[in-house]
Amino acid sequence: MQESDNTLIYRGFRLQDDLSALVGLFQAAERVDHTGELVTEATLREQITWTRRDPALNNLVVTLADGISLVAYGTIQKLLGEDNADIYIVVHPSWRRQGIGDQLFARLLELAAERAVRSLRVYVPIQNKEADLFVRKHGFEPISAYTRLNLSPVASVPEPVFPQGFTVRSYDQIERLELYTEASNCCYEGYWGHNQTTQEEVGRFLPDLNHAGIFLLFAPDGSIAGTCRADLSEELTSERGVPTALIDAPGIAADYRDARLALPLLLTTIHWLLPQHPVTLELEAWGEDPETLELYRSLGFTMMREEVSYRRDLV
Repeated sequence: MQESDNTLIYRGFRLQDDLSALVGLFQAAERVDHTGELVTEATLREQITWTRRDPALNNLVVTLADGISLVAYGTIQKLLGEDNADIYIVVHPSWRRQGIGDQLFARLLELAAERAVRSLRVYVPIQNKEADLFVRKHGFEPISAYTRLNLSPVASVPEPVFPQGFTVRSYDQIERLELYTEASNCCYEGYWGHNQTTQEEVGRFLPDLNHAGIFLLFAPDGSIAGTCRADLSEELTSERGVPTALIDAPGIAADYRDARLALPLLLTTIHWLLPQHPVTLELEAWGEDPETLELYRSLGFTMMREEVSYRRDLV
């Protein structure tokens, strides 16, 4: 796909040619938008290639007539078997308010139709009023939120207390791919922002995770009730300048979400991290309800980033 309006060229993203320029585009936007986005070449490469499909199929760029200088970028990501897709657009601050975002969105809608997408979702930082107006103008409605919380310095936290019969085991004690895949699906089912996954997909990224930092919670009958994952993050440690751990917030299976299991599962994870002496904990949560977020705040976590999740139904 390559189109031109005499001034700008709309075409598919070329990883080898465009990655460095895309980093520059994100950095220019971050200097204005202050979203806290990580904009390194390594993180962008991972985000763009994680599906292992040709990036040109899902990622579009807008360039000047030279075909090289990037002024905008858009992407749509849909997993096999999913009806929803994530969409993202960024326009260089110097080229905003000229209709480029509208044109790029129209092209992404065409890709969505080709992929039989039933609904689109997008995340907008609460402080980015322009982006908020843009997505609302294009028919998106708010439905949930993405939050990132911070606990620093890390002090002692209460011991986890689970209801009678519930037990926790770390994945290094189990090493069963099908069980972790089941946990990843059933424990986050219904959390807007989480996708269903397959054993093949989990098997690709599992070797890169610290198995001792993956926790599975079992109900008295042996069924999976929850999961949580954490590790010290080299990338965040380098960026923050102090040892920093990243926690993927607990997911609780639907049958047990009234049992107040998220907090003790989080505490279990934190107690595993404490001997590693992190100075800062960062907790990433997708689609959490306000009551659960308040429980996290009761431990001393404070909000460092919040994005509204929007949805637009296409059919």
